[in-house]
Amino acid sequence: MADPFEVLNKSQKAAVKLAMESLRTMRDTAVTGVTAPDELLRQVTELAGALTGLAGVTAQPLQDFIVRQRELAESISALAEAQEQLAGLAADMAEKHAATVTALEKMTAPFFALAGTEPTPPTRRKPTA
Repeated sequence: MADPFEVLNKSQKAAVKLAMESLRTMRDTAVTGVTAPDELLRQVTELAGALTGLAGVTAQPLQDFIVRQRELAESISALAEAQEQLAGLAADMAEKHAATVTALEKMTAPFFALAGTEPTPPTRRKPTA
């Protein structure tokens, strides 16, 4: 897939080139209007064609750029949904693991009490919700 900024850059260069040609044609038209009115009509027709070409050269790449941006937004949205699901799975696993640790603590507490040991404090703090 082409880089959208590259496509936009190329279309802008083409638009500038067409705009310069149009300005040159307009200048020549002003001179011709005084000296040859029939030629003026032909040049005005050519100018109209050049302006239509300018719009076409600029519009399609810009439209393609916008479509690619929409596709990117949809991809980012899909990624966010996947991350949300993954976060839910991780939270579920953390709850189950905490329940397992609580059960192990209850099962081993009498043994540690008989042995006269103190519980080892956790090395990390509880995460805040």
